[in-house]
Amino acid sequence: MAVRRGKKAKEGAGGAELAALQASALAIHEARGLAAAEAALSGLAALIAMPRMIWTPDAASPVQDAAAEGFMRRQGWSPAIIAALSEGGVALRMPLNIRCRFEHMPFAISLYDDHRRHRRPYSGEQKEVAEMMRGEGFNAVLVVPVRLPLARVAMLGFAGPQVLEEAEEIAALAGPQLMLAGHAFTALQDRLAKRSGSHEEDRAALTPRERDCLALAAQGFREAEIAERNGIKPTTVRYHMDNVVAKLGARTRAHAVAIAAQLGLVATR
Repeated sequence: MAVRRGKKAKEGAGGAELAALQASALAIHEARGLAAAEAALSGLAALIAMPRMIWTPDAASPVQDAAAEGFMRRQGWSPAIIAALSEGGVALRMPLNIRCRFEHMPFAISLYDDHRRHRRPYSGEQKEVAEMMRGEGFNAVLVVPVRLPLARVAMLGFAGPQVLEEAEEIAALAGPQLMLAGHAFTALQDRLAKRSGSHEEDRAALTPRERDCLALAAQGFREAEIAERNGIKPTTVRYHMDNVVAKLGARTRAHAVAIAAQLGLVATR
């Protein structure tokens, strides 16, 4: 998509270019395998002239996902950039990743400080990654937040040579098609990874008493109060909550409640 400014850009955006973008997004939606989906995604990236992509199934996860890392390798990102993003949670602190967790619509971000509009400048590891990406010929990244149930936010990004204003114009013109592409590609990756929207297996892993203690803990009740409400001893509540922490792979009870809320095992209100 050649970026054209002003009134003519908006008029031209309703024609063949958007039709081609829509066709590419639908091809991703209809793809049954990863190779076909990535081919359609590459076609979409070519249409917006932002050829190098990034994808992650969870923008808030500190753990580098194997599928996301494989996607970056197939995209041609250098091993140095992939390693830098996967070490020490650097990806979590990158501005594109941070904004993705709070934005709902596609947005663009510059890889240069002078285009970042009063935002904090890159520093430390962030700056190193931004410099490496610029070294590969990219000036901006167009980011598509993929908001999913249970507070998960996936992310699809397109890196290109455009300056920030040009990337922002592409995001504005092609937003709906980009969002369809992001959701379709993430849905396929979820199916391949067997990430199901159903959490019956998580519910079944907890006993009824453990679920009850967890639900009361999520409502702010203390150990003694949970014991009184259930007619059991505080030591028994402690035993059940320790089991919940272990089964959910949590570090603390508060962490267990947070995980349970994300899984839909307890009400959030």
